[in-house]
Amino acid sequence: MKSKDGPLFPFSLLWFWFLSILPAWCLIALMIFLMQIAVCGIVHDNQNVKTLLSFIELLPPIVKSALGGEALQVGNLPALIAIGYNHPFVLTLYMLFAVAVPTGLLAGEVQKGTMELILSHSVTKSQVYICAAVLTIVGMMALVLVMFMGTVVATSVYDFGEPVPLFRFFQAAVNGGLCAGAVGAVSLLSGASFRRRGTAVGLAVAYIMINYFLVILTDWWPRMKWLDAVSLFHYTNGRKVFALHVWPVSEMMVLASVLLIAVIAGGIIWQRRDLSL
Repeated sequence: MKSKDGPLFPFSLLWFWFLSILPAWCLIALMIFLMQIAVCGIVHDNQNVKTLLSFIELLPPIVKSALGGEALQVGNLPALIAIGYNHPFVLTLYMLFAVAVPTGLLAGEVQKGTMELILSHSVTKSQVYICAAVLTIVGMMALVLVMFMGTVVATSVYDFGEPVPLFRFFQAAVNGGLCAGAVGAVSLLSGASFRRRGTAVGLAVAYIMINYFLVILTDWWPRMKWLDAVSLFHYTNGRKVFALHVWPVSEMMVLASVLLIAVIAGGIIWQRRDLSL
């Protein structure tokens, strides 16, 4: 579909960017998927569970909190499987995609000088931003879906001796998807705000790391509990999902609000910026 001034939406640009990030997305998705298989492969064997928990007990308390805290014990099958959802390696993979994609598509293209070429082909700044936002947010949420599918496949391959509450993991994945989308939106805002990709990446990584360590610190250090609500990761409420068996509605609303605010703010900044080099 086209108007007199050009296409109503630059699907060719969206497709080109999609193909450019697809290899990286597939690699990250594969590693996240295999991580869930590996965790379930360890958890399904009682002896492996005891060995894993013995190893975790040797870790510093702050690291144990990052993996699940006091919920990690023999008999708590959901908590043990959920290690794969909040493992630092998995979170690092999410961060790589969340930061690299939006900053590369916006600040990276500006820095390389190719953004002016893109905008010279009857494509508006708003359309460019929408393409970057769609690829970032959808890509992050798709990674969460892959993570959940890894759990589904693993639970069909391994015998755990008891039913695995897959619907609870689906709830956790939806909650986690909103958190991942919010992180991607913040990186999108950073990419829309700065001319140099290095600056955008640095600030986005700093924000994500501060949020991550805040939620670990407040869980490990009760006196700092008042800082809990500041971190985005605080709103991935596994307790409501696995212990209370309810949707974490209030937390999901907070994450959705952060996502929308960051995307809208990034769009406004991007639209008002002078992109000339």
